[in-house]
Amino acid sequence: MSVSQSLYCRLRRKTIPIFSLSVYLIMKYFSTLLFSLLISTGFSQNDFDFFATADNFLGTHCSDGKVDYTAVKSDPNLPKLIEYIGANASPGGQEKAYLINVYNLFVISKIANSYPVGSPMDDSGFFTDKTFNLNGEKTSLDYLENGILRKEHTDPRLHFALVCGALGCPPITNFAYRTEFLDTQLDQQANLALNNSAFVYSTDDSKTIYLSEIFNWYEEDFGKNKKEVIAYINGFRTDKFDDSYRVQHYPYDWTLNDANASKPTEGGSTAPNPTDNGTNLQTFTAGSLLGKGKSDFTLFNTLYTQDHGEWMGSRFGGSRETFVTHLFQYTLGVTKNKRINLGVDVNFRYSGRSSDTTLSGVSTAFSFRNNDTARVGVTSVGLRVKVQPFKNVSDFSIQSTFLIPTIEDPEGRSADLSQGITGLYWADWNRYTWWNQIFYSKTWGDFQLFTEVDLWFRFRRNETQISMLDIPASAFLSYFPTKKITVYAMTQHVHRFTNNIAPNDPIINDPVGVSMNYTASGVGFKYQFLPNLNVELLYTNFWRGRNSGLGNTLNLGVKFLTK
Repeated sequence: MSVSQSLYCRLRRKTIPIFSLSVYLIMKYFSTLLFSLLISTGFSQNDFDFFATADNFLGTHCSDGKVDYTAVKSDPNLPKLIEYIGANASPGGQEKAYLINVYNLFVISKIANSYPVGSPMDDSGFFTDKTFNLNGEKTSLDYLENGILRKEHTDPRLHFALVCGALGCPPITNFAYRTEFLDTQLDQQANLALNNSAFVYSTDDSKTIYLSEIFNWYEEDFGKNKKEVIAYINGFRTDKFDDSYRVQHYPYDWTLNDANASKPTEGGSTAPNPTDNGTNLQTFTAGSLLGKGKSDFTLFNTLYTQDHGEWMGSRFGGSRETFVTHLFQYTLGVTKNKRINLGVDVNFRYSGRSSDTTLSGVSTAFSFRNNDTARVGVTSVGLRVKVQPFKNVSDFSIQSTFLIPTIEDPEGRSADLSQGITGLYWADWNRYTWWNQIFYSKTWGDFQLFTEVDLWFRFRRNETQISMLDIPASAFLSYFPTKKITVYAMTQHVHRFTNNIAPNDPIINDPVGVSMNYTASGVGFKYQFLPNLNVELLYTNFWRGRNSGLGNTLNLGVKFLTK
């Protein structure tokens, strides 16, 4: 009798059906397998040493403060580390060291997922998007840094250990932070950063201390005032700063800390040298956005003068008209990811008309009087919002401004139009103006192309007025011969559409509407005096037009960036 037959007979004697036996054996098998898997998983989790794995990973791919992102993409340890972080809480008593490593690994992982890129800021949601799992909870880099680490561990040295993937950050270490060595490691990083002349430095000639923007963004972590901040820094420095010097923050370098980027030439560096006062402001355009808390003060002064023009196919002249505008713009960044800015515009104008068609006739505009040949005043104010609509396209932005006239009769027309009385001279448009601007820029090497298309609506306020739509299109080509000098050429074409013209208008008697257009071109120059201050000069010639004046402009602009 075979073994199987014997077993069958014994089972028959115990009256256990074959079907029940099969179910029993299957359940026993899967129970054993499940138990083995659970035991195996438990041992796997216990055997995974996060700190040792992170230490090996960073030691393999980080060198001289940069990361080999090409090699990182194929390293199987990175997904293991990210998976572990997503499923596990901070080890008991080791939270601070653990989360510093987590932050740096999250940054490396996020960059590696979209590599090759030129900067972490190529992704406008890099710091704010909740794309990471931390112990089963979705989180962002911003919340990890500010909502957990800085909130629960008050320690300014964190800012020298958390690395955001840019050259402007303190260099990333080639080791993991460990609780038993953490104070020594953080002191070491603070010492390296604060004694590095490319990170903080001073110049005796200008009596200025230049600090990283980190000391601006997190000012409250380092002290209540300038002296306390300098005292904190001097606590780590060998060569102490003079606390009587003024403090200036140089522009942050958001270039990716990529070990595979082009190597510097002998004696040179691929990173901007802060002793050159930075270069970021060179490529700053009307479409550029500011980070949270940063401000832009711009004063653009324009003198336009004309002694002839074209109207209804005929040339007109015989007098010189001059208009001077001081446009003051204040802009504030309201989001850390640089996608929303708010601002205020104020226009102060004065103008004049003279029978002297030579350049001497320009002086009438500077009489600063309100009469039939000259005007002066704050003519309009406006509120402005600028946005980056697509988070992955940082060079594209849209700005919208609504302007309201602020002086009486800014267009200089009296109420008695039937007699052709013009009254006061023209100062500004007596209409609500909605100004929409679409910006796009592209920078490559020492060149930049900046383009702008506008929709400029002027809404009629009474039946004697006309509504207008201007559609300007502009292009600026810039060249950067040095880190402080910019030269550029520009051209602009404007087409204006009008409607609702009152038939009793003594100047324009056309119920259908008048179309006008003009083209202007010019050359400009910018000089960057400080990392956050530049001056701009632009000359423009209006060289063709239909139903428009044909004159020249001289523009002087001043831009100052601050917190």
